[in-house]
Amino acid sequence: MDRRCSLASKKTLSSLFVALSMLALPVTAEPTKPLETHHALMGQVLNAHQQAPLTGFALHVIVDDGHTFSTVKQSKENAPQVINPNSLFRIASVTKTFTAATVLRLHEEGKLNLDTTLDKLISDDFFALLESDGYALDKMTLKQVLSHTAGLYDHAQSDQYLAGIMANPQQDITMREQIKGCVEWGDPVGKPGELFSYSDTGYVLLGHIIERVTDLPLPEAVRKYLSFDKNHIENVIWERGDSVAVDESRRVHQYLHGTDTFNWSPTVDLYGGGGLVASPIGMAKFYQALFSGKVFKHPETLNLMLSNKGLPAGSPYRLGVFAKEYNGTLVYQHGGFWGTLVMYEPTTQVVVAGAVTQQKDYAQLEKVMSDYLTLQAK
Repeated sequence: MDRRCSLASKKTLSSLFVALSMLALPVTAEPTKPLETHHALMGQVLNAHQQAPLTGFALHVIVDDGHTFSTVKQSKENAPQVINPNSLFRIASVTKTFTAATVLRLHEEGKLNLDTTLDKLISDDFFALLESDGYALDKMTLKQVLSHTAGLYDHAQSDQYLAGIMANPQQDITMREQIKGCVEWGDPVGKPGELFSYSDTGYVLLGHIIERVTDLPLPEAVRKYLSFDKNHIENVIWERGDSVAVDESRRVHQYLHGTDTFNWSPTVDLYGGGGLVASPIGMAKFYQALFSGKVFKHPETLNLMLSNKGLPAGSPYRLGVFAKEYNGTLVYQHGGFWGTLVMYEPTTQVVVAGAVTQQKDYAQLEKVMSDYLTLQAK
């Protein structure tokens, strides 16, 4: 990342935003580090990426508690729909941080133990399916599933799963069908605890376990244990089964290889590995609440979430978040398949969340957001 760029003036930044068709939302007060500085840094980064510009996006930054700004660029594909930082996107795997945090809250409540093995946590039906494929469920712990080190194959990355979706994208897919796909389309990828191997299937199982332990539907359990109301986490909604309905007029059309996926069944990615619809503001607020200690009852739980203790050497994942370095700057983050991403930089405690309209722009979104965080951390 280019860390040598100088700060633009407020006047220059304003002109830049007009040129890029971007909107900076108003704020009410100055944070310790002036918001003009953060605006300038973000504008500078976006300007530097004009050789490969993002098609359409919304970004929201929380500089410190109560001081925020947002930036958007409209997408021709979404016209006449106007995108803004409160627009709703399918956030896909960003959901995993919410699922993992719920498991950790249940751990705090004594309802779950991270060392418990899957054979004691899942239904007889799912046990029989997975055991038939050679999974050592009596050795696979809850912590390993949270950290993607249990050795579970990922049904979502199989050619068969994608082919089935493309053939009939509006057909509903059950949780059981996804677990069965894990069994039929692949095999264990390693011994429990041996290596990191990302698995949506594992987080589908976590959603299943949350429902069994709480005797609540997954959306209700997540809302309750993460204290959505108390923490003012708004515009974060499960696409199915939630007590809050998704306002479809605010949901953005997200494109995969030029195909509008708006009407694809949400069950493609619904049961804990994905399933949330959220705005960039909603994603950012959750990460700010999580990392500022408002979600967990005890600071030790957040430490546990971020610790690499007991994980395979070099694993990039913790318990529900990736730990990644950009030019020496540590960032905790999670991305989602459709082109959503949220990042937290612990030194300055800045959160940035973003979403693009074109899935192909995800890598560029990550570059913009990480460049901004490394610059502002200087």
